[in-house]
Amino acid sequence: MLSDLQTKKLTRYFQVYDIDDDGRIAATDFERIIENVRVLHDAGNGSTGYDGLRAAYVALWDRLREGADGDLDGGIDLDEWLAYWQLALEDDDRYEAEVAAITDRLFALFDLDGDDSIGLGEFADFYGVFGLAVSLAETVFVELDSNEDGAISRSELLEISRQFYRGNDVEAAGNILFGPYGA
Repeated sequence: MLSDLQTKKLTRYFQVYDIDDDGRIAATDFERIIENVRVLHDAGNGSTGYDGLRAAYVALWDRLREGADGDLDGGIDLDEWLAYWQLALEDDDRYEAEVAAITDRLFALFDLDGDDSIGLGEFADFYGVFGLAVSLAETVFVELDSNEDGAISRSELLEISRQFYRGNDVEAAGNILFGPYGA
């Protein structure tokens, strides 16, 4: 069972993906994310980069919908989202696969200079794709960059993700990976 803290964090994560704020995550939300990433990468429609990006996000949406859309209405509401994550967090192999996939996707899309770390500007791009404010990205980045080197490495992001998904320490920096989650 999800703890109260996990429920709050995962609710915030749901809100991030619910781009149109209609209380459901649907294909249209993913389409807007795809378009925002396409613009960020300056990839033209039909280009190899765009086609690969689109295929990856469509596959992500399909996998998420298949695993979480319990009532088969084509969208995922908050209860379905939380049930999906409860199952994912209870299964160590599935959890590790989810966290690794999220980390890999973040690096593939936002490590624009290829230095195997996410700097402040790249983190702000990540937030921007979801319509989140640059000022919020800056505040969160400072908290997540625990060694204060101006970058988040792949191993640091894995730890941050573990704190976010499975952590119950209210003081852990990873809790705010997707921004403030409420009290």
